[in-house]
Amino acid sequence: MSVSALRLRENLSVAFQRGKASEQRIEQLSAPAVEGGNPPAVYDYLGDLQLRFMFTASDGTNAVAKEADLQRLNLTPQLAMTQVTVNSRRARGAPKHALFGQGVYQFTGRGDADTDASYLLDRGFWRTQLQAFPRGVVAAIPRRGSLFFADAGDSAATEELSRMASRLHDAAGEHRVSSFLYIFSSRGWEVLGALPTGTPAAATATEGRGRPGARQPAREAADLHDEQELPLSLVASGQKLVIYCLIANFVLSAAARGGSIPPLIASALYIATAAVSLFGIVRICSGLGLGTSGKILFMVLAFVPLVNLIALVYLSARTNRLLRDAGWRVGLLGAKAS
Repeated sequence: MSVSALRLRENLSVAFQRGKASEQRIEQLSAPAVEGGNPPAVYDYLGDLQLRFMFTASDGTNAVAKEADLQRLNLTPQLAMTQVTVNSRRARGAPKHALFGQGVYQFTGRGDADTDASYLLDRGFWRTQLQAFPRGVVAAIPRRGSLFFADAGDSAATEELSRMASRLHDAAGEHRVSSFLYIFSSRGWEVLGALPTGTPAAATATEGRGRPGARQPAREAADLHDEQELPLSLVASGQKLVIYCLIANFVLSAAARGGSIPPLIASALYIATAAVSLFGIVRICSGLGLGTSGKILFMVLAFVPLVNLIALVYLSARTNRLLRDAGWRVGLLGAKAS
């Protein structure tokens, strides 16, 4: 496979690696200082974790993703994280987990086990876990490819997770990833604390937990959570607007033919529904990552008879696929988060 054919949205993947930056208590994507005009798409993310974006084909071919690649694909780092989740669900199915032992869970199912860590970005999955574990979920990525989690409300399980992750981290050598435990709640992911390894990173985390104000405001975590959910919310709300406008148009047409609505009022209502429908189309295109030219194209097609239906079916199909892959439920009247 040629390099150019590989660098597509549907091939985007991610790997976690140990970062060199200071500990980040909340999710906050930032690019480390790198010399050169086209650096690789690597970002400090959370705790001592770094995200490294790649392109991975079904035959296992890999290529390093550059920041210029994300720009060419109209992807911000946040949108790229959402795209990785969609790609992972498409390739491996929805995340499945099983009890590893003593209240600790690990992922199961088809695919390369070395990619399990990327499930940390699957917010639909973790939101679902909060229904079973309302006090939150504690997770660890002690070595490359691994991701384990436990109920934050089960102290015995979280202690076992901490001990197990510490042993794996100490034995991983050059494959070590993170020396921290992380907790997922309605605010998103945050650092819970350090693994009991006695490493400098662990000492830093212990000191941080003892300082007043060391924990960042919850508002900052919520802001990043909103950024990552934005594309899904845009396509979902845009799709609902378009669906409701189509229903309104059918009702208006029937009423106008029956003479129950004066022509002037009917025309005003047609214009209003058309404006709202265009707004919905723009939201869908924004959530799908389409550029200005793509938005203008679909807005123009909305006024072409028959072609407008084909365009709306196309946008709706892409929207449904994106939302289902991200764990949303899609019905006749639009989508709802799982």
